[in-house]
Amino acid sequence: MTNSPGRQSGPSEPSAIPDERASLIGQLLSFVAHRRLEPGDRLPSERELAERFAVGRGAVREALAVLETLRIIERRPNSGIYLRPVEKQGSIEAIVLQAELGIPLTEAEVREVVELRRILEMQAMRLAAERRHVEDIAHLDEILDATDRAIAAGENPADQDAAFHLAMVEATGNHVFLRVVNAFYLMSRNRRRVYFADGTRAPLSQAQHRAMRDAVAAGDPDRAEAAMGGHLRGVESYWMELLERRARGD
Repeated sequence: MTNSPGRQSGPSEPSAIPDERASLIGQLLSFVAHRRLEPGDRLPSERELAERFAVGRGAVREALAVLETLRIIERRPNSGIYLRPVEKQGSIEAIVLQAELGIPLTEAEVREVVELRRILEMQAMRLAAERRHVEDIAHLDEILDATDRAIAAGENPADQDAAFHLAMVEATGNHVFLRVVNAFYLMSRNRRRVYFADGTRAPLSQAQHRAMRDAVAAGDPDRAEAAMGGHLRGVESYWMELLERRARGD
């Protein structure tokens, strides 16, 4: 069994949305949040939205088409535009878009994302240890070397961090799995840069990454899963502390 072509060296970018459309989508989502609209509530018409945001109806129509594709809204013939229950019906790409536009996740969303990441990546480590190939280990080594260089240069290694974790998932050989996990890394890109910003966490993270690499290279699923578990506990405690501080208003 050989790896398929198209190996990634880092997180792939979402489909590019033109700046003007992205700005309008951000305004629409902010409008929904500001008005505290609930699932099932009716949005203003295209004409009313165009007037509110001082843009053409065509621009509004395009922005709404994106939100409809992401299952954030639905159009009801001869009735109007309505919000969907995003928690149950929305796509994961909707959360990615929200993060890309700088709209913060709710406390519940952050907790759920952290929980789901643990479930996915712990299983990924076991599969990677069972299925890895020489090429996968070489790819991990390339990323680890690039991370060493970034740390030595005083650079933020957030991109290398994402590349390492995605390379681990890629080593499972399941590319649908890779696409799902990639979404989590896209939505957390800004948070990762904050996490590594002060330079104190990168050396420990790198040491933990090397332990994970060694366990996978040795074909030891239990050791690989344990290494990932220890790594994630430290990251999760940081984000949970931030949520508690936010709740306290610190």
